[in-house]
Amino acid sequence: MSAGAEQLLRDLVAKEPDQPAHRLQLTAVLERLGKPAESEECYRELIERLPELPVARFNYACFLRRQGRLEEALESHQKALDLNIDQPEEVLSNMGVIHTELRRDDLAQTCLQQALSINPTYIPARFNLALLHEERGDLPLALKLYEAILEQNPAYVDALIRIAHARRAASPDDPMIRQLRRGLRRSNVDALARESLHFALGKALDDCGRYDEAFAQYGLGNRLGAARLLRYDPRAEEDRVERILKLFTADWLANAAPVSDRPLVFVTGMFRSGSTLFEQVLAAHPGVTAGGEIEYFVRELLRPGSRFPESFESLDPEEWQRIGLGYLRYLDRAFPGGLLVTNKRPDMFPLLGLLAAMFPNARFVNTVRDGRDTCLSIWFQQFDGRLAYANELAAIAHHYRQYRRLMAHWRKLLAGRVFDADYDAFVTDPRPVVAQLLGFLSLEWHEDCLAPERTAGRVRTASVGQVREPVYRRSSGRWRNYAKQLAGLERVL
Repeated sequence: MSAGAEQLLRDLVAKEPDQPAHRLQLTAVLERLGKPAESEECYRELIERLPELPVARFNYACFLRRQGRLEEALESHQKALDLNIDQPEEVLSNMGVIHTELRRDDLAQTCLQQALSINPTYIPARFNLALLHEERGDLPLALKLYEAILEQNPAYVDALIRIAHARRAASPDDPMIRQLRRGLRRSNVDALARESLHFALGKALDDCGRYDEAFAQYGLGNRLGAARLLRYDPRAEEDRVERILKLFTADWLANAAPVSDRPLVFVTGMFRSGSTLFEQVLAAHPGVTAGGEIEYFVRELLRPGSRFPESFESLDPEEWQRIGLGYLRYLDRAFPGGLLVTNKRPDMFPLLGLLAAMFPNARFVNTVRDGRDTCLSIWFQQFDGRLAYANELAAIAHHYRQYRRLMAHWRKLLAGRVFDADYDAFVTDPRPVVAQLLGFLSLEWHEDCLAPERTAGRVRTASVGQVREPVYRRSSGRWRNYAKQLAGLERVL
C-alpha cells in the first residue's frame, strides 16, 4: 500500500464527495499506512455527510475495535443495527466478540444467540459461541457446536483445529488425525489455516507418542508462520534490554512519583511457563479476581513507535498520571468489586521497573519453568505476529536469555517484590509453592488454591483446556521426548 494510492483516493473523494466507496477505501488505506488519526477523520466526514449509511457505521465500528476502543465500537455497531443494516447477524456476532473481550459473558452469549436466531446457518456466530463455552469450561457443549459446524461445512477447518486442541488423540489411527491430514490435502486452504492445521496435527501426534512426526509437523507450521511474523533481530533485542538496564536504576526509581498505593498483582514471565496456571491458583482464593491478559500497558507502552524505554528518561508528570490512573479506571470498570485483580501478561516483564514506580504496593509473580520445556512449548504454539522470535528455536532461546538478564535486574532492584513461581516444583508438590505464593501476597491460606481446576473461571489463553484438568506432570520434562532434536538448543541455553 503506497502514498500514491492514498493520493489517488483523495482525488476521487474530492471529485465525488458523496460516493461512499471512495471514502471507505481511503479509510482502509490510511489505516494500513499507519495513519489512524487521518483514517478516523475520514470515517467521521463520511458519517457526517451520509449519517443514514449503515455500512459506514459498521466499518467504523470495526476500525474502533482494532484501535482498542471497544465501548465506542459497540455503540457504532448498534447504530448500524438501528439503521437496518443488511446481514445483521454479522454485526451481532462482532458485538458478541467485543463483549467477550470486555468480560461480559452473558451479553456476549445473548448477542451470539440473537445472531443465530436471525440466521441459524451463520457459522461465525456458532463458532464464537462454541469458543465462549469452551473458555467458560463447558467443553462438551463447545465440542457439540464445533462438530455441528463441521457437519454443516466440512471445510471449516477452524472448528476441526479447536477440536484437535481440546481432545487427546488416542492413537495414530484416531479419526481426528485422519481429518487433519485430509484438511492439509485440500488445495483451497489458505496459508494461515494450513499453518494452524500443521500445529494441530503436531499436537495430535504428540498426544499418541509419535514424536518425530509431531516435531516435523510443528516445523512445517513454524516455517509457514515465518512468512507472517516480524523478523527477529537479536542485536536489537540485546540493545533494548541494555537500554532498560541503564535507565531503570535505583536512582530513577527513587525520583519517580507514585500514582497510587493500591495493591496490584502482575503475573509475568516467558510465554508457556505456567502463567495461566498460577493465575488460576490465585483466582481460587476468595480475595483474588483473575483479570486475564489485560492489554492496557502493552498497548500504551510497548506499541510500535512508542520508543520504550527512551520515552521515560524524562518523565512527563501529566502523561505518567494519565497512564497509571487510566489503568485503575479500567480495572474498576472491568472488575467492579474486585478486591485484588491479577494482570497476566507474559510479555510485560520489560515494564516491571516502571510499574513498580507507579504502584509502590504492586507485587510481581514471575513464572519459571525448565528452559528447555519453555522454549519447546513456545515453538509448539502458534502465535500472532507480535512474537517475532516464536517460530525459530534459536531465536526463542536467545529471547529467553534476554528475559533472564532482565529478571535478574528486577530481582535486585525490586528486592522483595518479585516472586519466582516454579511450575515444575508446583506440579511435583503444590502445597509448599502455594503457601509461599500466598504468603508473598499477604493472603491467608485457602485450600481451594491447591485445585484451581475446580474453580477456574473463564480462561482466554492457549492453556484453556489444561487449566480444567487436575494438576498433572506430563508437561514437566516434556523436552526429553525431543532430546535428539533439541541437542543444539541445550548448548545455547
